[in-house]
Amino acid sequence: MKKSTKSDSIRNQTRDCQKFVKTRGYITDSLFEEEKMFPIAYSIMAFKSPEQFEILLRAIYRPQNIYCIHIDKKTSDSIFEEFSSMTRCFQNVFLASERISVQWGGKGELTQELVCMKDLLRYSKWKYLINLTGQEFPLRTNYELVKILKIFNGSNEGEGILKRVNKDRWAYAGQPPHKIRPIKGAVHVTVNRKFVEYAINNPVAKDFLAWVQKTGPVPDETFFPSLIHNPHLGIPGSFKGQVETDYSEKKPFLSRFKSWSGAPNYWPCHGYFVRGICIFGLGDLPLLARRPEFFANKFHIDHEPHTLLCLDQLLFNRTRDEYSGRLQFETDYYENLEYIKNVV
Repeated sequence: MKKSTKSDSIRNQTRDCQKFVKTRGYITDSLFEEEKMFPIAYSIMAFKSPEQFEILLRAIYRPQNIYCIHIDKKTSDSIFEEFSSMTRCFQNVFLASERISVQWGGKGELTQELVCMKDLLRYSKWKYLINLTGQEFPLRTNYELVKILKIFNGSNEGEGILKRVNKDRWAYAGQPPHKIRPIKGAVHVTVNRKFVEYAINNPVAKDFLAWVQKTGPVPDETFFPSLIHNPHLGIPGSFKGQVETDYSEKKPFLSRFKSWSGAPNYWPCHGYFVRGICIFGLGDLPLLARRPEFFANKFHIDHEPHTLLCLDQLLFNRTRDEYSGRLQFETDYYENLEYIKNVV
């Protein structure tokens, strides 16, 4: 995809917000009362490609939801202004109160998440929070997400792994506080509001955060998974069962679909690998279209951009057909998940 010129840049397009919202096809109605009464909060971490970010924002945008956007402090002023110009067109989309300089595997990756979480707590009505990056895309419509999250009934969703973990990452920091057992997992989570309140405000979480920040690389892969999988902390929605080993069908990781090179549940990658993760290509579309996860990671708009655009069209078509009554969402898979019934 070609880079934006000055005349067609997002900054230029958003000089007329009403025109921008209309011509880009944003959905500015809640569509269903059920969606209106179940707002979702999003924290989105981005550092490049405002054009790709805009496709993501448009796909997940609803007027009842709330969106916090964190732009890496290292991002150039001109690119930052592209992102900023979009947020000015929506009352429920805002930039994070603090910009963090993020290095892969460093403390900043977790800190930026916590900044947006804290900012989102200023808004009182949302039920669940989903954290994203600008290189992801939804596999579910907003209506489907609401249906699923109502079935989850407060359960927190996140990855938890023990067997394959190199525990040396934690050894340097000493014994974790409050008898917390460290758990590895993805930073990507889908969590209820009380979880976020605990993670930001509870003294136990603050003690654990201080400990996590003394551990090895990628502290973000320890903080949220450990809070979800230590039920003695009493965090509402946390998992009470035995942490499964790796990729078990008993506790699937639904917040994100990823294809890792060499993983036990390896899927063929029709794009290319970066740091072991598949950047999806056109050949991955049949698989992506039938996955049960909420979002997929990851996409690069400059690599086979029609991969992203086809998914965008698929999501639009599903939303249209839901609204017109031509498509019913089958929820049996989610209703039969045992682990969502085994929570605090």
